[in-house]
Parts: sequence; structure tokens; C-alpha cells
Amino acid sequence: MSVSPLPRLTVPLPQNPLDPCAWHTGDIDEPVGPPPLDSETDIAWYRWLLGHHGAFCVWRLLSAALGRGAFDEAAVLHDAYSALLLYSGSCRPEVYRSVIRPRMAARHPAMSGTWARDHRHAAALLAEARPAPGSALKTAVKFNRLVHMTVAARLVPVGGSLLRDAGRDVQLAPTEDEQALLDDFFLVDRAPVCTHVFTAALRARVAAMLADLAARPVHATYDRDAVNHFQTDLSMHIGRLVPIAEAALADGANA
Repeated sequence: MSVSPLPRLTVPLPQNPLDPCAWHTGDIDEPVGPPPLDSETDIAWYRWLLGHHGAFCVWRLLSAALGRGAFDEAAVLHDAYSALLLYSGSCRPEVYRSVIRPRMAARHPAMSGTWARDHRHAAALLAEARPAPGSALKTAVKFNRLVHMTVAARLVPVGGSLLRDAGRDVQLAPTEDEQALLDDFFLVDRAPVCTHVFTAALRARVAAMLADLAARPVHATYDRDAVNHFQTDLSMHIGRLVPIAEAALADGANA
């Protein structure tokens, strides 16, 4: 396998705010290269990592939106997260089974996305928010769960997640080491960054995803018409992330 053109993503721990830009003296985030052109497995791996980088950014923006009661913005971010799930999980089930799942299991036999610190933080804030039935946020949350289950069922039609197959209690909170392991697996570092650097990192990753989708549209087929219809607009939903981040951070909201 060739080396991924994906640079590591640096974000603070979810409970820590972004720093004022005057504080930061480092370089702007590295550009994100295109996926390899000649390997289905390399493209699948690129999308798996890049889509999850987008998710780490979405979870931070989502936590910020929920924290200030911007529920309509949180609904749009949930739809963007649904689009990222469809993008990152767009490979054939055979490729997921032979490439992605074994790499996760090699790092830890019970590796689970539920170990993501930022996701757990956003989920806790969402539970406190209690969006009203029929609201845009409630609808987006329900659809996001449908997308997650539908993608998982397509990629793993028989059997369960690594976490369940390892016999782990799915209600048990991950350890600090397990959360750090997941960060490293997805090329995520934890350190202070300023709002400008965070937005630049997000912009680079969104641009890479949009270029990839323009060159290679996603054609995965699901047994849910609503998911198939939503998949036709992945670029639109993913493309909304940068304007949301720029507007929120420009207004003084701290992700």
C-alpha cells in the first residue's frame, strides 16, 4: 500500500476551547492531497481516514452549536455528519472486510467508533439539549442514526462490530488509553490550536472530499430509499461545513 497523502489532524481535547489566533505562531495546516488513482483499496483507506477527519471537526462544531443553543445549526451539522458516514463507508463490503476492518482489529481487537472523545462529548450535550419532537434537530438526529445503521449493515452484513465480537460491554466507557489509541489510528493529535488553524484544516479536508466526489461519485446502494436519495447530495452537505465554521468562529463562538 502507498503512503496516505493525508496529514495528521491536530485538535484540542473536546472540553478545551480553541485558542485565540494571536496566540498561535505555528504553520497553517498542511494541504490534503488527492487519493491514489490506481488502487481501490487505497481509495477506500483514504476515504475512511479523510471522512473521519471531517467527523472529528463536525463533532467539535456540533458541541459548540449545542452549547450555545443553536439547534438549527446543529441539525445541519448532523446532516453533514451523515454525509461523512456515507463518504467514508462508500467502499465495497469486500474491501471493508479485507482491508479496513483488519487494520482496525490489528490496532485493537475491540476498536470502536464509540471510543471517539469528541463524539462522546457531543452526544452528552445532545442528551442534555433534548430536541423537541418534529424539530429539525430531532429529525436530523434520527436520520443520522438510520444512516449509521444502514452503512454498518451494508459493510458488515453478517456478524457484529469489533466491540461486540470481542465480547465487550457496549455500555462500558472506554479507557483513556483506548481513546488515545483511536485518535492515533485516525491520525489525530491533541494540542492547542487557534480558530484560524482549525478552520484551515477543515477547509483543506472539505476541499479534498469535494474534489474526490467530483472525480469519483459515490455509487453505493442501500436498502433504504431515503439514504440513497440523501447520498445524491453528499457534496452539498459536506460543503456546508466551512461556511458554518467560518461564520460561527467569526461571531466569537468558540468551538
